[in-house]
Formats: sequence, structure tokens, C-alpha cells
Amino acid sequence: MQQLNRIWLKLNQLSNTDIKRELWGAGTHQYRMNPVLRPEQIQKFEAKYGVQLPEEYSAFLTTIGDGGAGPFYGLRSLEMSSICFFDHTEQAAHQYFDLTKPFPHTEKWNMEAELEELDAQLEAAYEAGNEKLEEQLFKKKWDLISGTEHDQGRLYIADFGCGAQISLIVNGREKGNMWTDDRINDNGIYPSEELGNTGKISFLNWYELWLDKSLIKMQNAPRAVVTEI
Repeated sequence: MQQLNRIWLKLNQLSNTDIKRELWGAGTHQYRMNPVLRPEQIQKFEAKYGVQLPEEYSAFLTTIGDGGAGPFYGLRSLEMSSICFFDHTEQAAHQYFDLTKPFPHTEKWNMEAELEELDAQLEAAYEAGNEKLEEQLFKKKWDLISGTEHDQGRLYIADFGCGAQISLIVNGREKGNMWTDDRINDNGIYPSEELGNTGKISFLNWYELWLDKSLIKMQNAPRAVVTEI
């Protein structure tokens, strides 16, 4: 794939340009990639988790590497990406994403805004003496708080910092696109925009955009200490 060849060349160029590892995260990943995966390793993962990975992501894993250098603090390996490091149900420290079910969102979603709306509806139902509606709304609120559907159909492939997760959607209508889960900071779940893209972006385009912006940053300020993109 032509894009993978460009990515490999740009990654090497960036590594040779950012000699002091000044860019955000470079001190952690050092522009090194983990060994590539064999096709049969990906097939084993897919069989284990009941999912078919996006084609371009699989190609990246078998051509460039299984995690390593990448946006922010670098890319997680495929196996590590399947772990939800903070479990919203508080059942365990490490829970695995359910990849067999589709990611539920196609537009930005914020639990805080939805909870606020539900609370207003509950107050109105209480004032109207509608106990049946109150019961229905309480159940909806509980399902919203305790539900795990937001952790379906995605891999946590990069750490943006402050608890925000950068995810690759692997199941559902958004398959192949990058999304951010920043519920921990009350910012909800939304299509990734941290690199300055104005619309939804696929994995390889996201990765190459990081390389392009990083190279421009280094070329424009070759003697400055660069802390972020």
C-alpha cells in the first residue's frame, strides 16, 4: 500500500529530524516500533475476540509494527489495546472491550448532558405525579450510568493524557475511524480532533497527519524545544 510506504519514510525522517526527542511523547516511544505481527497472529486475535479488524489497521500491524511510535504517547500493541484500563462498571481493574458488539455512536455524545436532561424529565414527572414515568426514567438513568455499551466495538490504541483515550472503532458504522473517549473529564465521546482534522478520520490518515504536523513543527522551529503539536 502506497500510504504505508509514505508513513514508513516519514517516520524515519521524523526520527532523524527530532534528534533530541523534543516532540510530545518522543521521549517515551523514541520513534521505535514493536515487531510486526504475522497474518496468522491477527487471525488468532480476531477469532479470540470475535471481530474483523479494519483492513488498513491490519496492514499497519503487519507492515509497520505492532504499536510503538505514534501520536501523543505512542501506539499500544494490539493485545494491550483490547484492555479498558479504567472500568466504568468498577467490576475489576482491567476489563476487556467487547469487540463482538458495535460501537454505538455516530455523533458526539456526552453523558453529562444526557443526565441533565433526564433529571429535568424526572422532576417534571414527579411534579405531575406520574409515578410510572418516574420509574421508567429512573431505570433509563441507571442504565445510562451503569451501561457498558460505550466500551463496545473499539480498541484503546493511544493515550492522550489526563485519562482521555484515543480509540480505533473496529465494529459498527464507524468502523475504521478514530474516536476519543474523554468521559473522565466530562467531555463525552466524540470523533477524534486532537490533530486538527475538521472531520472524521481513518486510522492511516490520522497516523500520517501526526507525522506531517510533527515534521512541519520540527522544520519551523529546529532549534526550539517543542513540547506539543
